This record gives sequence, C-alpha cells and structure tokens, in this order.
Amino acid sequence: MACARCKDLCIRYAVRHPHELRKAIKIGAENIADGTLVEVVPDSPCVSVSFIELAKGAAWDDYIEYHFRCLHCDEIFWLHAETYHGSGGYWEPKDSKSIRENITN
Repeated sequence: MACARCKDLCIRYAVRHPHELRKAIKIGAENIADGTLVEVVPDSPCVSVSFIELAKGAAWDDYIEYHFRCLHCDEIFWLHAETYHGSGGYWEPKDSKSIRENITN
C-alpha cells in the first residue's frame, strides 16, 4: 500500500509521445533525488542505459524498462515503453490495486 510520500506516483500515466516519456523520466529522477524512490536494477537488465544516465539526457533504447521502490513503504513502480515503433508504455505501480488514477494524454 502506498504511503503519503509516494501516493501521488500511484497513477497509470500513458506514454505515447517522446515528451510524455521525458516527463515520466523527469518525475522519476526528481523522486530519486528527494529520497522518495530508489531505482531497483534487475539481475539481468533489458536496457543498456542506466536510469541516471537517461535522466541526464542519454538516448533511450528501443525498449525501456526501469523499476523503482519507495524507500518509505516499499511500493514498487515501473516505467516501461516501446520507443522504436511508437507503441508506447506507462509509468505505473506494479500492483494494479495501487493505481488511483489513469492519465492518458
């Protein structure tokens, strides 16, 4: 269950265009910087660019998938998108029961 620190991140934010992906990356980076989230790197990451590099402006892969955990309640989030063909993706909590709002642009 989300805490007061991460409840505003418990949205399903549709990523359909590059500017929406940049916004999701910025929000993730800001929440890492303020101590709300930490990136969780899988044992076998499917991306070649770290999230920190991506947030600093590095080019994204054809498919991106980054995982995050709230440092205060352990809620898990992920940012995933297929960027090559433009089918997009989402910023969302891993637990669908935690989604409090769907945002499509």
